[in-house]
Amino acid sequence: MKVKLSGAKVSRFYRSAAFAVMAMVAAPAFGQLDSVASHKLLDVMKVSAEGDSTQALVSPVKGLVREVQCDVVIIGAGLGGVSAALATAEKKHTVCMTEPTLWVGGQATSQGVSAFDDNKWINTTGGTRSYLDLSNRIRRHYAAFRRNRTESEAEAIQNDMANPGGCWVGQLCFEPEPAEKILVSMMGPFQRSGWIRLWLHTVPVKVDRQGRMIRSVLAYDFDHATWLLLRGRFFVEASELGDLLSLSGLPYRIGAESRAETHERNAPAAANPHASQSFTYPFILEQRSRAEVSKDPEPPAYESFLRHYTLTVDYGRGDLRTYGFFEARPKLPGSFWVYRRSIEASKFDPAAFSNDRSMINWSSNDHCDANLLSTDPALQARALQDAKRASLGFAWWIRHSVPRDDHQGLGYPELAVLAHAMGSKDGLSQHPYIRESRRIVPLRTIVEEDLAVDFQPGSRAAHYPDTVGIGWYPIDIHSCDHQDFTSPTKPYEIPLGALIDRDADNLMAAGKTIGTTHITNGAYRLHPTEWAAGEAVGETLAWSLDHGTTPAKVDRDSAQLEKLQMELARKGHPVFWYDDVPVQSPEFVAMQMGAAKGWWKVDPATLHGEAKKTVSTEEAALALGRRIKSSGHAGLSWEDLRAEKYDVQKRTGSVSRDEFAEWMIARAAH
Repeated sequence: MKVKLSGAKVSRFYRSAAFAVMAMVAAPAFGQLDSVASHKLLDVMKVSAEGDSTQALVSPVKGLVREVQCDVVIIGAGLGGVSAALATAEKKHTVCMTEPTLWVGGQATSQGVSAFDDNKWINTTGGTRSYLDLSNRIRRHYAAFRRNRTESEAEAIQNDMANPGGCWVGQLCFEPEPAEKILVSMMGPFQRSGWIRLWLHTVPVKVDRQGRMIRSVLAYDFDHATWLLLRGRFFVEASELGDLLSLSGLPYRIGAESRAETHERNAPAAANPHASQSFTYPFILEQRSRAEVSKDPEPPAYESFLRHYTLTVDYGRGDLRTYGFFEARPKLPGSFWVYRRSIEASKFDPAAFSNDRSMINWSSNDHCDANLLSTDPALQARALQDAKRASLGFAWWIRHSVPRDDHQGLGYPELAVLAHAMGSKDGLSQHPYIRESRRIVPLRTIVEEDLAVDFQPGSRAAHYPDTVGIGWYPIDIHSCDHQDFTSPTKPYEIPLGALIDRDADNLMAAGKTIGTTHITNGAYRLHPTEWAAGEAVGETLAWSLDHGTTPAKVDRDSAQLEKLQMELARKGHPVFWYDDVPVQSPEFVAMQMGAAKGWWKVDPATLHGEAKKTVSTEEAALALGRRIKSSGHAGLSWEDLRAEKYDVQKRTGSVSRDEFAEWMIARAAH
């Protein structure tokens, strides 16, 4: 029996796993299954550094298709996909999600980059409450193994366990597997109650699109050799390579746009679709005793990658820096080993962690191959195999050939690749870390001039009226086409228009497929920004389902947009940059909305919100759309508003920013 689910009311009725009513159908709506099943599919979990790369290609089994219907279909369970799923399910809308690897979490887990690229305010004002929750769950996991038992758990996560690896690349370095388990635990309640259905080791194969509407996605489950037909009201492109875009026939951007198209200072004169950034297979090394040293042969194609292996990093524009392996050298932030160290053993009970562990994601195991974004799975498989060989070769070079700090020979044979750390057979991440993907053609494109310091004179990047999140990271280009470069930025916002596909009414993007350019992707591709963008997508789709609208209509309807921003703020999701209004503070919602709506003039020289600063009569007049007479004292008073016939009840004295915003919000609600 087929049962059709549609609308928020219907989705709220199905509170068990039975929400996704399944029917067995002989063929999907867009044609015979035979024609689809005749093509080989790339299984990233089968890619090996050894042998023929085509061994990673799978001939799918022909058979019946299991049809599943839900409110939102998400392709990709990286950080953006997971945060989108959580936000959608929290509002009691059903989610179906696929992921090609065995783990959820993307760049933080299955892609091995277990070192959050956070901004310096991430633990107070620089990220969402849910992202801070994820970070603190990771810290609590490690606190259970702490050496210093005189500290409470709360004290530990503020001290040693604030950064289990003690790395210098960021404020939180850890191991991928515990983080993946934590993300699974966050999704668990929604999976058990049926709001989220997740298929791991599953890839999209074909998309049914009719005009501006995506109808369904046909997917193949490698583990069970079965087909899924995922029908939804809305779809989210959260895959690492933009798979949904290439399958849907929708326009998308790839590589570097031309300067004529984006008007960016650093864009090339001519567009180059092959100029996507490098990708990397990270691995984790453990420091063992000499007694545990083992011999290992050179990995495949070692000589062909040897010239890339170095501890010297090119930061662009001639800025070359050579790091010590264990030694912290003058004028450098630290050593190679500590750069992304996952475990600093001295912090832990030796029974739990007896040795240091370090995650290796370095320019030497970056790999360039434009065929990664090809639509030919054989070419993709070859690109992935070569990237694996580059990383395994780098690991071998470190053990046998890296110049030692003590100048006593070459290599550190006491370092060993932790085979189990990444959930793979070879010790490499299950999927390479993807810096750049296919990107949607959005309603609003984020360009270099929006955030680069040379173009933004104030303390913040450009303000977007449709802001639905914040982030901050420099533009960091690991280029495959020209010299790498970095460019400082101002703390920036995430515009809703950049998450909405211009050519489809029911498609949004999360992760690296959002509406950036080749250049601004270099700032928006990091962990906290991807999480914030995904959460904003989930909230927007929940709003659209609840109110019978579309994301594009919300974006151009100021009243709906304001209410969406309010929903985000209420869940501890900042949409405006302040450094003195934490997400836990009682005035957080009011200050966020006041700034987003422009109810006062923000300080251009700082990120301060100054919640208790008095609102001026001019600011109040602008916010209220009418002239406000001043009673003569400095700033606006409640008496001034009462004289203008506004209901301020019994309030007296000066009007502070947070109080004014709370009053404005209350007025709008009535």
